[in-house]
Amino acid sequence: MGFQLTLNVWKFSSFRNLFLAGLLTSVARWFEFLTFAILTWKLTANTSMVGYIMTSRFFFLALTGFYFSAKGSQYSGQKIIILFTGICSVSCFLIFLSYYLNFEFELLGLFLISSISGALWSVDFSFRRRMLADSLPDYLISSGVSMDVLSTHATRLIGPFIGGVFLVSLMPELIFLFLGILYMFSTFLILPEKDKNIISNNNIPSMLLFSEVLSEVSKKTNLIAVILLTPLFNIFGLPFLSLVGILIIEKFSTNSFYSGMIVSLEGLGALTGGILISAFPPKRKLLLFCLMLLCLFLFISLLSITSNLLIFILLLFFAGFVTSSYSALQSSIIYLNASPHIRSSTFSLLTIAIGTGSIGTLNISLMSNYFSTKDLTLIMGVEGIVSFILIASFLKLKHNLI
Repeated sequence: MGFQLTLNVWKFSSFRNLFLAGLLTSVARWFEFLTFAILTWKLTANTSMVGYIMTSRFFFLALTGFYFSAKGSQYSGQKIIILFTGICSVSCFLIFLSYYLNFEFELLGLFLISSISGALWSVDFSFRRRMLADSLPDYLISSGVSMDVLSTHATRLIGPFIGGVFLVSLMPELIFLFLGILYMFSTFLILPEKDKNIISNNNIPSMLLFSEVLSEVSKKTNLIAVILLTPLFNIFGLPFLSLVGILIIEKFSTNSFYSGMIVSLEGLGALTGGILISAFPPKRKLLLFCLMLLCLFLFISLLSITSNLLIFILLLFFAGFVTSSYSALQSSIIYLNASPHIRSSTFSLLTIAIGTGSIGTLNISLMSNYFSTKDLTLIMGVEGIVSFILIASFLKLKHNLI
């Protein structure tokens, strides 16, 4: 029955287009996570600079999320997605050309694309995923959203692997050409997809919409839990993904290609977890969401201390597994509990919480002057566990959740 639901979502053409558009931008995102980190590290020999580039990504993700949490329901998701994917594509092509015009633009280009890609990440959450769910009947929404999240995590297998090939075998400028092509095709896939869920009255004050979103979240305990716990993943969990390639190089003395191959195994775990969560949506979504987040921090802590490559690979696989389950449940809980007319704005509020990752990456940048990558990883894992226990205790006491 579970796999039949998964197959049924492919009958809807709008779902297919929106799914494939997201797949391409997600390949680009995880390709960037590895290549930008290692390129920056090679250019500057400074882990803190890697953190600053990641901080720019999360800062613009949060900034864009803040704006669309107030205005998102008044915009056509189709037009907004086309605008941002188009800007990403043109920017990548321009940086590619700059290599042949003898401009010293490489490091600045990494900052620029990270910032624009971060804004697109917010738009993807706020509009594309909501439009994708809108394209399906109610009984297929959980499977469809889980399948979309599954694609995101499958690209964590594809993106780093391709990134490793580019870093070792090809010229750096081809990284930007490849990204420009991915964003361009994603733009074309969105062109036929009209957004039907738009508030017709554009004169509604932004702060009134924002207040409505906050009011709804405060009244729905599932939404409260997700909004409060999401920053933990993005402050202590997601920055780990930007460091894992460097961690592998430092721990096991591998080159960029083998580092990319090992990082892609985290994506294999994410793909496996995404398939299971998509085919068999759990009934107690919030409880599993919390358990997956806690397990992630445990795996991160163990990854920092193991010196055995096989154990490291297994831990990385299971870290991907729990991350994909966490993400699928996060999106499903938000979509199913938010009122239809403010779903985009609620997803934008979620991206503000995701944007707190800028705190985590900035923290990495500052601490990298005093700690090794291994020590940074352990600190993030332990901080995540402690913070989770504190927030989970609050939710249990105040809202009788978990």
